[in-house]
Parts: sequence; structure tokens; C-alpha cells
Amino acid sequence: MKIIKLLSFSIIVTILFTFCNSEKNYQDQIYNGEYIGRIPPGDSALIFAENLVSDEFNVRDAAFSPDGKEFFYSLKGPSFFSIIQLKRKGDIWQKSEVASFSGKYSDIEPCFSPDGSKLYFVSNRPLEENGEPKDYDIWYVEKVSGRWSSPKNIGLPINTEANEFYPSFTTEGTMYFCAKYDNGIGGEDLFYSELINGKFQEPVNLGDSVNSARDEFNSFVSPDEKYIIYTSTGWGAGLGGGDLWISFRKEDNSWSKPKNMGLKVNSPFFEYCPSLTPDGKYLFFTSNRNKGEKFSSSKLSYNQIIDGLQSTLNGSQNIYWISTNFIKKLNQ
Repeated sequence: MKIIKLLSFSIIVTILFTFCNSEKNYQDQIYNGEYIGRIPPGDSALIFAENLVSDEFNVRDAAFSPDGKEFFYSLKGPSFFSIIQLKRKGDIWQKSEVASFSGKYSDIEPCFSPDGSKLYFVSNRPLEENGEPKDYDIWYVEKVSGRWSSPKNIGLPINTEANEFYPSFTTEGTMYFCAKYDNGIGGEDLFYSELINGKFQEPVNLGDSVNSARDEFNSFVSPDEKYIIYTSTGWGAGLGGGDLWISFRKEDNSWSKPKNMGLKVNSPFFEYCPSLTPDGKYLFFTSNRNKGEKFSSSKLSYNQIIDGLQSTLNGSQNIYWISTNFIKKLNQ
């Protein structure tokens, strides 16, 4: 009888231990394979890496390295954003960590250079170490002996006393970004700067076929420069607080009038921060969607409210992804 009781107690402990560990923090889980072990989406947008990247917190800005071995995104802390990194060693993705160059100032919008040797991002860090935060500039770090270097400000003619945001690149190295310059069309505009002999040239406004009297921002250009995706508040009411629009490059190198990307990516909420996987197969974007419940059929308990706040769809920003197959159909 004593042995039976001991066995019973052992079984209960085992069950409790198994149950408790079934709720382990995602940092203790093992993820392997491409796209952090996630099954790629089809023609419907899905939350990306739920409970690992997208969760109850505010996250945005997805960036995979060209070799698929690193993933960066932005996570908002109590006061400012930091850039978070996941590394793939062999086939196993390591634990999330604050990027070596981030964590002190507000850092957002990571984006790789075409060859992956540089990572560009936006920051309000001072030009001199340990100074006071300034306006937002575009910065970069370089991969040296497998490690990221100290951040460098790209300087003029891109960075000015105004804010510069959201760099993205063509295969040839041309940078697209957004800024509110005095010579703009209105609000934030989209610009590009060609890379010639290793130096960025004077920014060029994309013109009034893309930019409106209101804001156009957070653009991502396809590497072949055939289209550009961005958020706009100046080309129509759209579906929500801010929609993703797309413009296609014409044979004469001008841009088509923007087209709303529709319900596959847009919603009654706010969509922005587009980017593509290095293979061009999937589109990432950020949205602050929630469950859409305007009321509860029964009174909520305190615990139910807390559970809702701790859920992924609590109205915080999350990263979504979708197959890019539908994009060609928009150019018709």
C-alpha cells in the first residue's frame, strides 16, 4: 500500500510538471527551419510567429537577412523601441535578444543592404556617444568578422535636421525612404537616393503621381524596382485608419497612380511597415487589429479582462505576412 501511495504521488507530480511545462515561455522552446519554423501563408494574411515575435506587446518592422539566418524587428518597451534579433545556428533559432547596437535609444525600422553586409535602421541617438537624443536619422551597422559594428550615421545629403524614416533598397543599392522636407509636396513624402561610387546622391521626390498633399510614409521598394508599397492618407478614405497602397513603375520610369491593396492586407485598423522576404515570396506588414468586439454579451470578470489584455489581438501592433501572389493582379 505504501509503494502504491508513493507511485500515485509520483504520477501526480509528473502530471503537474508536464502541465506546467506545457505553458513554458517561448524563449525555452526550440524553433528550426526557414522563417523561424513557421509554415508560410497563402492568400490570407496570418499573424507572423505568434507568441514568439507577435504577442501582446507592440512589435513592427520585419527584416530577414538575405541568407535567412537572422531576423530583426522592433519592440516597444515602456518608453521607446528597441531592435530585437533572432539568430539561426545550424537549423536552430536561438533565443530573442536585443541587438548589440540597440537598447539605449529609440531604434526602429531595420532593413538589410542588398548583399546583407550592412543593416540600416532609424534612430534618435545622438551623433556623439552618450549625448541627448536628437531627431530621427538613418544609421547603419556593418558585419565585421561575424559581428555587427558600432552604428554609423549616413550623414548628408540624406540626413538633415528633419526626421528621416524607413529605408529600403533596390538591388542596385538605390535607397527609398520618407521625410518631411521643406521642398516636399505635402506632409511626409517618399524620396529615393541613388548610390553612385559608394555615395548616396541628393534625394529625389517621387513626384505627385505617388506623393499627395497629405502623408505618404514607410515605403518598401521591390528589389527590382517594379513596385513600391507604402501607407498613405492622401489618396482616398481607404478601409481604416491607414491603408497600404501600391504604385507600379512604368516603362518611362514614372510611377502609376497608387492603388489600394484591398482587403487582403487592409482592414478597419491601421496597416503600415511593409517589407518583403528576401525571396520576394511573402509580404510582411504591421497592423494593430483586435478581435473587433464592440461589446460583451455577458459581464466580463477581472480575469477575463486581463486575459484579453495579455492576448495577441488586444489592439497592440503585430506583424502579419501573406503570399505576394496577389500583387501582380493589382497591376491590371
